[in-house]
Amino acid sequence: MTDTSGGMTRRVLLRNSAFLALVTTSASGCSLLSTDPDQTSEGGGGGAKGKEAPMLAERVKAGTLPPVEERLPADPLVLEPTEGMGAYGGTWRSAVTGGADGPWLHRTIGYEPLMRWSRDWTTQIPNVAESITPNDDASEYTIALRPGMRWSDGEPLTTADVEFGYQHVTLNRDLVQGHPETLARGEDPAELEIVDEHTFLIRFTGPNALFLPNMARTVDGDRLVAYPRHYLEQFHADFAEDAGSKAQAAGFNTWEEYFNSLGNDWGVLWTNPDLPSLKAWICTDPLDRGSVARFERNPYYFKTDPEGSQLPYLDDVRYEVVPDPETMLLRAQNGDFDFHSRHFNSLENRPVLAESREKGDYRFIEFESTYSNEMAIALNLNHADEAVREVYQQKDFRVALSHAIDRQELINAVWQRQGEPYQVAPTPESRFYDQEFAEQYTEHDPELAEDLLDSLGYDSRDSDGYRLRPDGQRISITVDVAEDALVTVWVQGMEQVARYWEAVGIQTTVNPMPRENFEVRLGDNKQDASVWTGDGGRGDEISSPLWYFPHSTNAGSDFARHWANWYRTRGQGPDADTEEPPEVPRRQMALFDELLSEPDEDARDEIFREILALSKEQFYAIGTVRVPGSYGIVSNRLQNVGGPLPDSPTYNTPAPAAPEQWYFEG
Repeated sequence: MTDTSGGMTRRVLLRNSAFLALVTTSASGCSLLSTDPDQTSEGGGGGAKGKEAPMLAERVKAGTLPPVEERLPADPLVLEPTEGMGAYGGTWRSAVTGGADGPWLHRTIGYEPLMRWSRDWTTQIPNVAESITPNDDASEYTIALRPGMRWSDGEPLTTADVEFGYQHVTLNRDLVQGHPETLARGEDPAELEIVDEHTFLIRFTGPNALFLPNMARTVDGDRLVAYPRHYLEQFHADFAEDAGSKAQAAGFNTWEEYFNSLGNDWGVLWTNPDLPSLKAWICTDPLDRGSVARFERNPYYFKTDPEGSQLPYLDDVRYEVVPDPETMLLRAQNGDFDFHSRHFNSLENRPVLAESREKGDYRFIEFESTYSNEMAIALNLNHADEAVREVYQQKDFRVALSHAIDRQELINAVWQRQGEPYQVAPTPESRFYDQEFAEQYTEHDPELAEDLLDSLGYDSRDSDGYRLRPDGQRISITVDVAEDALVTVWVQGMEQVARYWEAVGIQTTVNPMPRENFEVRLGDNKQDASVWTGDGGRGDEISSPLWYFPHSTNAGSDFARHWANWYRTRGQGPDADTEEPPEVPRRQMALFDELLSEPDEDARDEIFREILALSKEQFYAIGTVRVPGSYGIVSNRLQNVGGPLPDSPTYNTPAPAAPEQWYFEG
């Protein structure tokens, strides 16, 4: 990875007609990869640095590991260090709250997709793929893997793994429900064609202009190279006659359940130490078996620094299980974490952490917010109760609730006086910024809210002062909140919002729950309302348009999951969770399909502006606050981390800062 600059404006690589093949810098020449012990240089930490870590050199000397030149691909991916050449050794200490905290592992050690975001989030650069070449209309992509690249157990990575994973796992409806959106157009899955041992084609039924950026996303970009065939086929009934008996012996009812537990769940990277991996660090002590999860350097990792020294520099990564965020905060103050930016990094805690920097020997790293909103509120427009749905689908009802919120008081009380009132709309840094969209209905005007609710026919109240529907039932909203998610202020924030809504006669209850329960309720369509962060503020507007129309069943389109499922399945999904949307959302869906088929970036932008204009008109969800950014803490000994980073799940912060080239000074 060579781009380490700042900046935030992302332009997708498929610009106008320049659908060019992407190639990467590679190491070549035997001198670069020589393992001659005399060929050493002074690393940034001041110690001698050879071509591989001392712990691996010892295994080579003992005869338990091949020489490094046999473990690397023919042309390794060369990473330019962010600040300087590193030195081998050391343990990166971090923490998780438990098994449900897998996203933090994806963001730190789990990011090895086919493509990779540049640090400044301007483009995608080759990673596991040596190159990806689109055809003229972006309906077909030729993907070349790196010859000689190996899984962590030393077995070659080839297109046989791709074919196994796609044809026998991704398209196997007993293992995977529905097509991954990034590998399909509507209900039509992409076609895979194997060209040779290292080259394959992905062919869509029409243009797919977002395929390259999707291949730089975590999970989406990993999917085609996530299934080591030589390991997993022994548990797959298409290849192993005894797959069923193996499953039963392991305590599972079916081979499918057993297979998914071993290699078809994105959490198994952290729980199955036998699963071969392409990551920089591989599982040695699983997340689900103790109080510490440990991951040790991958001896077959495919990247080097410019001197030909195999990465990663750090020997291992340890995640201590710390369920309580307050305890995690105390541990951070004590200097027990080398890089961490999760659970305790609230605005409220920043002064506390600042006071402990000298004692804890750490510094701050700034994260530039890409979110449109810190707490977006989604009423369930597809509510199972038709009477409730009718209320929520009235735009003026949502407008009234928005005007009832005193956002400045909310900012002062919950967000430490930082931020501004904001709707779920692109931010001022975005090329799609629309000030009117961002500020509409944000004025605190409870009288206007009362008038709007009265005009909708909700002017009758019960003996407790709560408004009634025309059928005589009380209007009551229960807001589900994932209390153990990244944002620790949602419960406090929604309790404040509940007071504003109660003041205009709407009974409101805040319902905190574990994230797993929260996601189940969303899937079952049992929620009145929910909250989440507003993706799509800047940098990922087109790639994550979740709040701008019913796009997918991911968090963000929670205001209308059944409409989103209709779009995802093109109306062919189960009746229980699919509902044909009204005219305007259908128009947005048609426009987004048009956008996907448009090879010209400027033309795509114009289409997306039309989608945003309709979103502004519809006012699907209620925004509250936008803040400038967040932060993490970094040990003063940890180097090559660099400066500010975009903060976004699409970017997968901090992964594009390339932790594999981080190292400890001294």
